[in-house]
Amino acid sequence: MLTAYELQELAQTVADLPPEQERAVADEVAGIRAERARQEEGRIADLRSMTDLQVAVLMDVQGVRREAALTLLREAGFVRGAVIEKAYREGYERGAYDHASDPSEMKVPPVDDPQYVTMRGYDIADLLKGA
Repeated sequence: MLTAYELQELAQTVADLPPEQERAVADEVAGIRAERARQEEGRIADLRSMTDLQVAVLMDVQGVRREAALTLLREAGFVRGAVIEKAYREGYERGAYDHASDPSEMKVPPVDDPQYVTMRGYDIADLLKGA
C-alpha cells in the first residue's frame, strides 16, 4: 500500500508523461486488471467444479481462517440450502396452480404456515438423503 506521499509522487510521474506514454500506461494497467479478473474467474470456476468433500479438504489443507473459510464456501457455491428451499417453494406453488380447477381454489400457504414448514422439512430431508 502506498503512502499518501508515494501516491502523489506516482501521480505526478504519470501526469508528466507525454500523452502517448500516458495512454500506454493506462492500457498496461487495464491489461493487468483484465488478467487479474480472468484469474479470479478461473479460480472461482475451479472451486465450483469441486465436490463438497474436495472443498472441505482444500480448506483443511490450506488451514483457512474462519472468515476466509466462509468466503471460500460462498465462492464454491455453498448457500445453506437456499437454492433447494427456493426450488421447493416454486414447485409447491406450481403444484397448487396445476391442481386447482378454479382460481378461487388456489391457496398456497404462507412460508411460515406450520403444515407447509413441516412438509417442507420432510420433503427436503428426503431429497438431501439422495444428494
